[in-house]
Amino acid sequence: MKLAALYRDDAGDASLHLAVGDGFVAVDEILPGLTGLRDVGDLYARGPAAVAQLREAAGQLGDQAPGARVSQAEARYAPPVMNPGKIICVGLNYADHIAESKVERPSRIVLFAKFPSSLIAHGEAVIYPSITTELDYEGELAVVIGQRARNVPVESALDYVGGYTIINDVSARDLQSSEPQWIRGKALDTFAPLGPVVLDAAAAPPVAEMRLRTLVNGEVRQDASCAQMITGVPELIAYISAGITLEPGDVIATGTPSGVALGMTPPVYLEPGDKVSIEITEIGELVNTVAGPR
Repeated sequence: MKLAALYRDDAGDASLHLAVGDGFVAVDEILPGLTGLRDVGDLYARGPAAVAQLREAAGQLGDQAPGARVSQAEARYAPPVMNPGKIICVGLNYADHIAESKVERPSRIVLFAKFPSSLIAHGEAVIYPSITTELDYEGELAVVIGQRARNVPVESALDYVGGYTIINDVSARDLQSSEPQWIRGKALDTFAPLGPVVLDAAAAPPVAEMRLRTLVNGEVRQDASCAQMITGVPELIAYISAGITLEPGDVIATGTPSGVALGMTPPVYLEPGDKVSIEITEIGELVNTVAGPR
């Protein structure tokens, strides 16, 4: 099953929807017992029983569902996790991206963070900040944590995954390279487009079978198998949860392959008006345009 947080009206109130056929139906119209869910984080916080109940209902529906259906063309997306406690990002997790970045392969896993204020949804604009002139994209597979995870062993780490989605690790390269911490280079407002949907972990293919493509204005810039990750999803969850408790709805961005603007000769950074599309097998396509400064 695929899940999306959609705005129901102009009031800005989002609710969790299930993908049915070529549209979406609100979860509370399918299962009246699951009310008040804004996003997948709310669902996962209800516990495994609630997730299992929705999975069972989704499996029985097929392309039919009660309630009003929202077409994909009419859907107004919110980030599928609207207020995660943590957005943990993995740096330099593809060998070819390390090579194009002209840095040495790190001896340990590189982690950094983004903030909930960085999040925007599918279809919303990335704001080009006036404090940078080197705006870059990074298409990545994102893992959404489904259960509280602490000191999780690698062997059972995937049991704690709720689902998978797409994230664009937008980066200001000049800020990233000129400051000792990556906060301003990575975590500015609108620097974490997320979505459009979350693919339920129970329905997802193995991560190694997923493929990622990033297009800028229709030109393919990134095209790689997620099997090329240096550190896989189970190992990342185990490593992070050894010292940081992961809660339902937390997001892990797993790193980007080669093809970013930084690695081009000369670099071709994003400009206002550019359209960035990121596709991952079975999940869908995350699309955002770049807008000028506020």
